[in-house]
Amino acid sequence: MNFNCMKKIFAKYFYKKSPLLIALCMLNIASFGQNAVISTPLGIGKNCGGSSTTDSFRVLSYNDATNTLSPIFKCKPKLGGGSPSGPAFSSSAGSIAYNPYDQNVYYIATTTGNNSFVYHWRPDTCHTSGPNQVWSNYYNNKFVVGLDFNPLVPNEGFQLEFTGTGPYNPFLRKVDFTTSYFGPSDTIVLSGGKTIYQLNGDIIFTPMGKLYFAFDNKLFFVDYSTYGGAAKKVYATYIDTLNFGATGINLTGIAYAQGKFIGSTQKGSGSPCAFKEIDISSGSAVILPVTLPANNYTATDMATMITGIGVAKKVSFVTSLGSNNWMVQYDVKVKNFGNIRLINVQVVDSVAKVFGASFTSASVSAVGTLPSGLTLNPAYNGNTNCNLFVGGSGSILNATPSDSGTVRITVLLNNPDSLKTYYNSALGSGQSQLFGNNVMDSSNNSGMMRADPNDNGIPDDSLEDIPTPFRIQDWVLVPTNLIDFNARLQSDKSVNLFWKMTDNEFFNNMKVQRSNDAVHFATIDEISSISTNGIRNYQYVDRNPASGLNYYRIMFKHQSGEIFYSEIVKINLSDPLKPILQVSPVPFSDKIRFTIQLDRNEQLNCKLIDFTGRIIYSGKRIGMQGENSFEIDQLHPYPSGSYVLQVQTGEASYNKLILKNHQ
Repeated sequence: MNFNCMKKIFAKYFYKKSPLLIALCMLNIASFGQNAVISTPLGIGKNCGGSSTTDSFRVLSYNDATNTLSPIFKCKPKLGGGSPSGPAFSSSAGSIAYNPYDQNVYYIATTTGNNSFVYHWRPDTCHTSGPNQVWSNYYNNKFVVGLDFNPLVPNEGFQLEFTGTGPYNPFLRKVDFTTSYFGPSDTIVLSGGKTIYQLNGDIIFTPMGKLYFAFDNKLFFVDYSTYGGAAKKVYATYIDTLNFGATGINLTGIAYAQGKFIGSTQKGSGSPCAFKEIDISSGSAVILPVTLPANNYTATDMATMITGIGVAKKVSFVTSLGSNNWMVQYDVKVKNFGNIRLINVQVVDSVAKVFGASFTSASVSAVGTLPSGLTLNPAYNGNTNCNLFVGGSGSILNATPSDSGTVRITVLLNNPDSLKTYYNSALGSGQSQLFGNNVMDSSNNSGMMRADPNDNGIPDDSLEDIPTPFRIQDWVLVPTNLIDFNARLQSDKSVNLFWKMTDNEFFNNMKVQRSNDAVHFATIDEISSISTNGIRNYQYVDRNPASGLNYYRIMFKHQSGEIFYSEIVKINLSDPLKPILQVSPVPFSDKIRFTIQLDRNEQLNCKLIDFTGRIIYSGKRIGMQGENSFEIDQLHPYPSGSYVLQVQTGEASYNKLILKNHQ
């Protein structure tokens, strides 16, 4: 799906000012009435109270607003044949699972002697004519039932097993049909002293890779991270007992939809039967009825299909180019939030409409390696062409593991309003390869690039489609509060980082980050921020720097939750560091002289910033390898007080606090 730049989502918002902070209170963005996530549960079953002649496989669409299931596809697959001869399709003698890696439904039947037969097909096309479909896998004397596929690991399935006669002892086993691997059966330790006396139930993975099961109407969360360990145990946390309103009603199948579970229930031989919504977001189970038109269908087993897309956005870098020209960089991340392959993937970003007359140009580049299905649009300009990707049916985000890609939009501005907050959203869209569901998500402002901060699998919840704010005044906040951020290589090959902060009561914490390419940074330590209205010194020693080049920066988290970064300083372990930036005289009155040591010839961008964030001087210098000395004069008109000298090279930037004499 493509959009032109006139189709822009706008948000209503208001804000209030505080001394160094803008607090934003914004309403949710409407996405043309289209959801970021669409649920299509699967089931095998029959008409409620009907005979086996009504056995069928069905695909259902779930409407979360009305709690309604609607049939969108059904068939009775023609199975059997092969050697040994496989069983025919039966809703009472088999189970199903959906594999997001190959986008197939798997039907598993276990016959007398615990011989298991595995069939699979695309859920939107069912084998109903011609010769019987022959099984794909046959396992002699292996009991395979109650299995679901892990959306995070290709072809990895987990199944429940039980021993005993009640209470039953549950076990978890890993299965891979592509390699015919059957892992060990690890004991499931149930919390709260809970026990299982009835074997009615189901196991389910959410698209985020969380594993649950419900048997004997008891719902558990399974931590399968310890599977295969020396203890041969995994631990299941009891959530709640599912009360369906009358005794004898049992859960027979369960699927995931819109952050909740959809369960099929039966009593006795299959009548009465119903579907229920099970919401555990509060920590216990809230159960609501689900409407199925004509209410003539019950599922003996269920599986989950989700179509979903999520988009997150942040301001990643801002720098002055002099004469009130600025470069702003946004990072935009798009991710498959379902377990169905997305086609026609597109992300639209109309930055020209955001900045109006101050907009000069825009371009897009990849951050890291994009998924193989995404191709950048070379014609993107943010104005007349706003598609970040080439798009079309070949523009794909795979589901297992979920594909995601990050791009960087570079925007050049001329004479923007430094006190105005510019709000910007990117709009992502895609289409399910199965059943053609269209999904859309407006970007969430996130320093961590998370479209789904509450981790419930729905990236367009309230307060998750939030425009990304940008104000120049905020981005000079760090340079004017972070003073003299520099680094020195010590004789023992450790790196000493040191900086000063003023008025740092607005920052909750500081993280020291390191990189070997000045692009991909990792946090190596966290420094507590001490509230003060004056100047405070900070220091950190990196005792294990990498060989060769090391790049450092400080990540600051503002009280508002916004993330800011310092400029980058560079250390080369093979070249002892001389003093980086020195300024004289201190204090100054009319002019300053600064010296800087460079390891190669390069251009310097120099700025002098007062403590309102105003740039009173901006200029360029050509530096040579070795020590350089430069002068800035005609500073006598400016008032006395504190100033920051910022000198930026091609890869790093250095700040120095200096004082001006009283006139």
